[in-house]
Amino acid sequence: MNFDLGEVLSRAFQITWKHKILWLFSALPVLLSFLIFPVVFLPIIFTDFGSGREPFFVNEPIYIFLFIGFSIIVSLLSYVLYGIASSSVMLGVVRAEGGAERLQATELFNDGKPYWWRVLGVLLLVGLAVSVVFLLIFGCMALAGTVTMGLGFICLQPLVLLMYPLMIVLYGFIEESQAAVIVDDLGVTDAIKRGWELVRANFWRIILVSLIVYLGIGFLSSIVMVPFMIPFFFFPFFMDGSQFEMNIRTMMLIFGGFSLLLIPIMALVQGVTITFLKSTYTLVYLRLTRKPDSDEGSKPDEGDKTIIAGANA
Repeated sequence: MNFDLGEVLSRAFQITWKHKILWLFSALPVLLSFLIFPVVFLPIIFTDFGSGREPFFVNEPIYIFLFIGFSIIVSLLSYVLYGIASSSVMLGVVRAEGGAERLQATELFNDGKPYWWRVLGVLLLVGLAVSVVFLLIFGCMALAGTVTMGLGFICLQPLVLLMYPLMIVLYGFIEESQAAVIVDDLGVTDAIKRGWELVRANFWRIILVSLIVYLGIGFLSSIVMVPFMIPFFFFPFFMDGSQFEMNIRTMMLIFGGFSLLLIPIMALVQGVTITFLKSTYTLVYLRLTRKPDSDEGSKPDEGDKTIIAGANA
């Protein structure tokens, strides 16, 4: 086993910075999610808040149903697109680690097709299992709180705190399972099994990697995004109480304008951070499952020779 956390993070940064085409795949899901903006702000544009009448969409259930339906569709498409993006990014990382000097978006997209449904299957099965477990936990907590008039819920708060490290391990498990699909060409259940075995055998390594990656990404993202969010905090101070109804439309339009300006910035941040995250977990998988070679570093097994060969075609 050849695992050096510093080397993994350094190599992940090198791949992320060198192969910027991977940013595009990583940014696609967040770009799709912004399709919801027209549905939110178009009614505001065509509403006269100064007339004293309620906005038309308040008493129109059809708009509410359309909004909910459109939100569900966008969420499902974002989920599918995330699986496609994950396949292409992880495939690109494997090829970059195999010596590819240049990655082509079309090649990564086409060569990643065989992995799409398996990656989505991993996300779906793990997501359903986790949802069921958390529903049971919170259901029991709610029942205990109801029976004991809230005392039981207070006593169970330490359990809530324990969920945070559990979620960190879960993130690592999901990413390693996806890496198993790409690197070793495994099916859904086999990839989940391999991911679980890897996390169980390297529990503290995965926790450390997840802590560094997720906390680091969260911190860096905040540094970039907070300055752009400052104007939103000052909107209430520009509102004159006597003219609130007259200014609400202007305020919402300004809010929408700032939001549209933030789209490319958020997409860039998402592209860089998700690429680094995927690179890190893919390299972790390679380091923990490949035997080191004293002269050439870690050699690929039979499972990923075909993947790497595509980079040299």
